[in-house]
Amino acid sequence: MGIRRPYLLTLRQSMSIKPQYNVYKGGMKSIYSIEGDITRHVYSIRKDGTEVMKLRRKLAKLLTEYIIEKEGREIAHVKKRISLLTHDLSGIVEDQSLEIRADWEAYRFDILVNGRKICRIESKSELFSDCYEMMMFDESMEELAVTLAVICDQVSDKEEKARARADE
Repeated sequence: MGIRRPYLLTLRQSMSIKPQYNVYKGGMKSIYSIEGDITRHVYSIRKDGTEVMKLRRKLAKLLTEYIIEKEGREIAHVKKRISLLTHDLSGIVEDQSLEIRADWEAYRFDILVNGRKICRIESKSELFSDCYEMMMFDESMEELAVTLAVICDQVSDKEEKARARADE
């Protein structure tokens, strides 16, 4: 098995009452669509119209916590690390360590599985919606990375709101 070259995906959030995202590879044809419920606790990740993952944010937790399901079974558990200085999350995905490392401003995220970087997610400025460029390093982890990008968007949004409050 040869080494594959990294490739780009683009995640764009649509303006709507419910959170909605589309993920593009190359042109303008969406390869993933993501729709959340109005409370932003459950997200369905679909590839070509078929659900491939489900992301659930647990209710009433001191530290933000997520469960990822595939085909009805839990495959990952992710939770905010105890830290006032970072936005990092960690957990387990199919018996492997999982880390989401964020920069100070929550604009750039690295996703690592067993210490190996599978994806880098960077915020790109767009006028009316959130947009992220996803540099994929492991194609076999694409569905997981797309699902985790929703968590990265939530972390980024939360930090953006905190900056806006601090500027007031």
